[in-house]
Amino acid sequence: MQANKQAGFFLWETILLSIVLLAMTAAAGMYMRAAQLQAVSAVEGRADYLARAQISYAQAVLDKDGCLPQQMDYLGGQQDLQQNGIVYNISGEAAADDDGLWTLQVKVSWETNGKAGEQEYKRSLSAHK
Repeated sequence: MQANKQAGFFLWETILLSIVLLAMTAAAGMYMRAAQLQAVSAVEGRADYLARAQISYAQAVLDKDGCLPQQMDYLGGQQDLQQNGIVYNISGEAAADDDGLWTLQVKVSWETNGKAGEQEYKRSLSAHK
């Protein structure tokens, strides 16, 4: 009778240990995924910042000169394009409409950890009078 009771306790201990290990594995997986999402969010946030800066610089050029070049590189400082070992590339295309509006398309691309990313932004600009 004693041997059967011991076998039952060993089975429960094994089941509980398996449940604890599964829970720990799931928690570690969720932590790793959260860390990856945080890194992606930081890179995309920087891309948003750079695109908005390019749009602001283009608006300043439009206000000053009354027109935009058809193709433009990043108008800010080159030190803005590097952060945490990531190099961003920015290009812009501008086209004039008949109404005096300019359509600006800004493309921001980057490569990190062997993975490339890209975002495009499109804005309509008008010279301030």
